Amino acid sequence: MLSVQISFAQKSFIFPKVKQQGSSIAQLTLNNWKVIEMVQGDLNNDQTEDLALIFESNQTIDETRTYGDNNSEIIKETQKPRILAIYFKDKNGSAYHLSTQNNDFILRSEEGGKLGDPLQQVEIKDQQLFLRFRGGSEWRWELGYTFKFQNKDWFLTNAINLYFNQNTGDMTERIYDFTSRQLFTTVGNLHRRDIANQKTSEVLFFSQLRTFKTFKKPWAWEIMPNVYL
Repeated sequence: MLSVQISFAQKSFIFPKVKQQGSSIAQLTLNNWKVIEMVQGDLNNDQTEDLALIFESNQTIDETRTYGDNNSEIIKETQKPRILAIYFKDKNGSAYHLSTQNNDFILRSEEGGKLGDPLQQVEIKDQQLFLRFRGGSEWRWELGYTFKFQNKDWFLTNAINLYFNQNTGDMTERIYDFTSRQLFTTVGNLHRRDIANQKTSEVLFFSQLRTFKTFKKPWAWEIMPNVYL
């Protein structure tokens, strides 16, 4: 007697590769994905309007996300995956060409806690890409990251991390300048920010600038003991 066991397992989600080039946002948009953020501006100092897109899948999946370091995938959420795609435009303005695709860095809609979708701002300014997130409940957090294209890669040059109590105003703000290796910290209260708050500065110690490849997502870099960025 021959018995056959067939097990059915949910297939792992596979991120699609975004399109390498196109002349319009419509051409660059993937099937079964939608554009939720779009910004234009010069990112590589060639006086043309480059493009940053954030795609969100139409499919809801169980996704395990990194926390604490680039490898510890310990937080499971049911949510829609997102992709960041950055395109450089031809100097003649005829087409966009892919610079980088990142499947991890953009926080998902379920990762903001009671405040809802944490994605707050995507902006291009001074040849840099700014990404801003926020979340929490009574204790709230705001995260901001600045990436710049240099030496053929995307480097994290600046960041800000604000953690505060919505009711009392108690807060800690850390501003990181990775280019000069400086950390500026303010501890105190949002309501008396320039009066009684304690401000300090110190040298940042790290081996090399992080990129989209070496800094997987928010909360994945323990930059100091028990301090995550």
